[in-house]
Amino acid sequence: MTQRFIHFLISRRRTLLAIIIVSLLASIYYITTIRVDNDTLKAIPPDIKLRVDYEKLKKDFPAPFNILFLADFEQGSLTEKIDSLRSWSKRFRSIAGVGNVTDLTTLQVPAKSGFLGISGRYAVPQQEGPVNEESVRSLIAGNREFSSIFISPDERFLGMIIALEWSADRTMILDTLLADMKRLDARPGLTTYLTSEAAVSYFIDKAMKRNFVILLPICFLIIFLLLYRVLRSLLYTCASLCAVALALAWTFGLFGFLKIPFSIVISIVPVIIFPIGVADAIHLLRTYSARRSQRENIADALTSTYRELLTPCLLTSLTTFAGFASFAFSNISWNRTFGLFTGIAVLLCYVFNITLLPIFLSFEKRTFTVFQVPSHEEQIAGRFWDVFINFTIHSKRWLFMVPVLAALLVTGFMRSRIENNFMMMLPEKNPLRQSDAFISEHFGGTRFFSVALHKRSGKIDSVQDWERMDSLVTFIRSRHGVGNVSSLLPLIGSVSRILSRHDLSAAAVAVVSSTGGVFGKAFGNAVSGFISPDRTSTRIQITCKSDPSVKTLDIAREIEAYATAHMDGYDILTSGPAIISDGMSAILVNTIIVSLITTMIPVFLSLLIFFRSPRIALYCTVPIVLLTAFVYSMLGLCNITVNMITAIIMNVCIGIGIDYAIHFISGYRFIRPDLPDTESALVMTIRQKGPPIMFNAVVVGIGFCVLVFSNFTPIRDFGLMVFISMFVAVFFCMFIPTLLINKLGLQVRTRTGEKA
Repeated sequence: MTQRFIHFLISRRRTLLAIIIVSLLASIYYITTIRVDNDTLKAIPPDIKLRVDYEKLKKDFPAPFNILFLADFEQGSLTEKIDSLRSWSKRFRSIAGVGNVTDLTTLQVPAKSGFLGISGRYAVPQQEGPVNEESVRSLIAGNREFSSIFISPDERFLGMIIALEWSADRTMILDTLLADMKRLDARPGLTTYLTSEAAVSYFIDKAMKRNFVILLPICFLIIFLLLYRVLRSLLYTCASLCAVALALAWTFGLFGFLKIPFSIVISIVPVIIFPIGVADAIHLLRTYSARRSQRENIADALTSTYRELLTPCLLTSLTTFAGFASFAFSNISWNRTFGLFTGIAVLLCYVFNITLLPIFLSFEKRTFTVFQVPSHEEQIAGRFWDVFINFTIHSKRWLFMVPVLAALLVTGFMRSRIENNFMMMLPEKNPLRQSDAFISEHFGGTRFFSVALHKRSGKIDSVQDWERMDSLVTFIRSRHGVGNVSSLLPLIGSVSRILSRHDLSAAAVAVVSSTGGVFGKAFGNAVSGFISPDRTSTRIQITCKSDPSVKTLDIAREIEAYATAHMDGYDILTSGPAIISDGMSAILVNTIIVSLITTMIPVFLSLLIFFRSPRIALYCTVPIVLLTAFVYSMLGLCNITVNMITAIIMNVCIGIGIDYAIHFISGYRFIRPDLPDTESALVMTIRQKGPPIMFNAVVVGIGFCVLVFSNFTPIRDFGLMVFISMFVAVFFCMFIPTLLINKLGLQVRTRTGEKA
């Protein structure tokens, strides 16, 4: 069967190449139709309570995407700063997709005048030119509850809120704003900042494009050089890389065909597949070249190679597929899409490897031989494996490693933490991250969520209702990490003091609760953001600091408990981007647990079916369990948070690491019948299978190490951890099976079918 398969590939090589080229062109067409979407909210399951609550909140209190802009004036008078604000506000309003700009020049405060005794007054006169600075300062000081977000007490920091329309092209707007800010920052004594939930996706897009433009070519070049160094043949190297390139083309062509959006997690798939995809080629070509060096012809060398390695390579591909495809059960769409399509790419790599290698190798000259003289690296590797054999088989020194490893695992697990704040995933030098830290320090924070209170019967129009709201707001302000709390209470209090000189009066409540537009359009917009049109629901907006120690989900639960205990007759809903971000931690933990279970079980069953031996399945699985524990502990020891991207590390390590154990034990089963005892067979297996396994780990590890140059922190952490884990995987997947086989034994059949 194997011989006929090889003959078919070689004899039909031109037809097969034509079919492959046509399919490649079709894939390229569909690749051009892929759309990019890094909206972090869309990665969240639409049916979970957190997301459902957020959709409910948006229905009751619709609000556009907002960008908070801040200017740091080191010098200049208040008049000069106001003139600058007017100019910038006019400029920003002219950008397509910007719905409104609110700043100090458009701020209205309650004033005693008008038919009903109260009206809105601009804090800054609307006419351009010099202003009465003392009058402006007096109005600002008397209305700090309204002006605090727009001007600091020392008048150094001035802010504005830029509201975007729902249909706006946020990428274009942010490109324009950042270009304007760059010009403004060139002015002496002026620094500008911005932060926004909408801007996170923008900077993730930038990181993704940089990864593609810079990291992918670097990865390809490094893999090419490593392969050429390992295989020492341009033909072999090109054959390996072509198989991977075709697999990627088909995978992303399928993306376009199915109209699946491209995200930052998907952007690392090529960098993952290039080092993983060449693993089978390394084993196949190293074995094939050894056969060719014995003067076998191409067809015979390929046939003997495929008979030995086709099944182990298929098994490694299936187990790697299982490692990635386990994310199909994830509730997080980014991880689900990543797992499925990475697994598909792995299987395609196997198909193209076994199909293309004979076609490429058929063009090889019959007299060409390789690997007859060991290279300098191979001589060094030989000495390394001598040490490994002595450590594993001939000594007991490995016993000292056990308590050290146990201590590392326990310490690392205790330090592990989960973080899903996308802002914290950006590099510390990222302008959005720097702006976020600056604004959080001076204006109370940048992580927002809301508390919506619905009165079950009647309207929220009594003094008693708002007194209870005031108690709730006081409680919220006392929570650790809360920076600002916004509600209708400051407006009601200000109006009340104007009308009755009391902090809370029935007249003020009636005026603010009125639907007749007493304050005009500006105040009407402000009121509509905090109370529903039917006046049965009100919203309290909470701003928290961007600090990993501040858990907004815990704050929300405390608020819900307080409201349930002290506000009878009200339904409470807490939701918002900050809560959803923190709530993703529980979903991520569930994803990790489910993915590990759905990886380990199929892997064990695959090993059991292929090897028909529970003992072999166990020998292959034990080192992977230890590797998984090691990876988790290393995340904690290296202070790397577990998030939607770094959570993938475990499955990558399982999917790749199991390959090493499979090739090692398959090699032992192939070698054992020709040798008299277990120990000599293990020594021979280590010497024969150790070098290609190590070469594989070097190629994969260095291929992943390219990711450390990413400007997206989780991807950088991902690359570093996989790089380290590959070499640990080699050790575990050769050391543990060697130890178990040497101590517990492993029966294999001889060439004649007897057990040895």
